[in-house]
Amino acid sequence: MTALERLADLAGGMVLDTARVTAVTRLPSDFVRVELAADAFRKATWVPGAKLQFRPRRGTLSLRTYTPIGWDVERGTTELLGFTHGDGPAARWLRQVAVGDACEVFGPRRSIDLRATAGPVVFVGDESSVALACALRTVTAEVSHVFEARDPAGLTEVLAGLDLDAQVIGKTADRAELLSRARAAGPGGLVVTGDAATVHAIRRDSRTWPHPPRAVTGKAYWAEGRAGLD
Repeated sequence: MTALERLADLAGGMVLDTARVTAVTRLPSDFVRVELAADAFRKATWVPGAKLQFRPRRGTLSLRTYTPIGWDVERGTTELLGFTHGDGPAARWLRQVAVGDACEVFGPRRSIDLRATAGPVVFVGDESSVALACALRTVTAEVSHVFEARDPAGLTEVLAGLDLDAQVIGKTADRAELLSRARAAGPGGLVVTGDAATVHAIRRDSRTWPHPPRAVTGKAYWAEGRAGLD
């Protein structure tokens, strides 16, 4: 181990909490549901939409961000839903994770605050947004979900297994069908996350809807050719 790696581990030990993997469920279409337990989770204040970061590899301070789908203070547990696309360190960790494994986490921390999101709500997202959709239903059940996906059939199966009723549209460059379905979903608030280009397109188009959303919550989780988005 190099001096920089030792320094990273020393710093990580000062700010990160250790959690234990207590359940792993492999879902279709490269999704993995992971339950984590830690004493620190019993003292945490979780807000639906908050983020939890974890370090998939020691010797570095690089963290990966996920949205907990729920939080149990009494048990000291939380659940993450990971989409294991690509070959990054988080995807590799999720593909190999097993019950009993340890990981280092930071949070929960502020990201999107869903507490004021009263229904009805139009929710627009993609594979990276599924956990946020699960968190949203702890706040309101009046949600119309519209997802874009590279594998619509696979994501539809995952959402059905999570009891999320949704329209799933194939991802296209012009996003024409996605925009049309979101526009037709009805009046209410708007939550849009996922691809930065999609977030921008939906927000811009929503200004022309027959009934513009009363409130818009949007956040880009990723962008083509870019790294470092939260």
